[in-house]
Amino acid sequence: MPRSFAAAPRRETILYRQQPLTYSLVFRARRSIGFAVRPDGSVHVSAPAGTSAEWVAQQVLKRADWILKHQAAFARRPTPAPDRHYEAGSPHFYQGRAYPLRLTEAPRPAVAVEAEALAVALPAPLTPARAEALLHAWYAGQAGPLFAAALARVWPVFAEFNLARPTLAVRAMRTRWGSCTPRTARIRLSPELVRARPECLDYVLLHECCHLLVPDHSAAFYALQTRLMPDWPRWQAELNALPR
Repeated sequence: MPRSFAAAPRRETILYRQQPLTYSLVFRARRSIGFAVRPDGSVHVSAPAGTSAEWVAQQVLKRADWILKHQAAFARRPTPAPDRHYEAGSPHFYQGRAYPLRLTEAPRPAVAVEAEALAVALPAPLTPARAEALLHAWYAGQAGPLFAAALARVWPVFAEFNLARPTLAVRAMRTRWGSCTPRTARIRLSPELVRARPECLDYVLLHECCHLLVPDHSAAFYALQTRLMPDWPRWQAELNALPR
């Protein structure tokens, strides 16, 4: 009898090279198995409803080296920056560089990247909540041109596949940097990527473009991604270290 699509997560442990490998397993209404290694090193597996825990364990063993590699990358990364604040002097990132926030009164709201600060102008009162709302809107406004420039950098490596050029959209996402619908060749990217270095943005965009060829996160997918961008783990680790 198939498992419930809403089955609660369960904790599983297997042995790999005489060492325990623990992961959280949940069964969902999906076609393929999905793996995720989070910044705290925890491993999360989503498997198609109706498959067995034994079959999942075999798939985890096949991906064990990939899991350990990502756990090691997270372990080596710097301690994540603290939560964002919106008072004057608080650091905020733009294209990988941290700028202190500078707040000034002005008749009209505006944001500008200056040599040594991210300048936010607002009519009084200059509250952190109003500065936050303006900055979010500004980042979203910067996203379109920066994403288009990234596609111009990334897309030439896909020339050999004779694919239709994808369309890009900006979409706020709580748990993802991007998503792709291969059927329509539509890629959605988080405006949060504006905060990251261009190389990190290129990595996310290339990752989503790879889904135009391989829709899942199988070994074939990661083999393709590695061939097209061999140093992608570096940019993934740097991206995940940004405050969100």
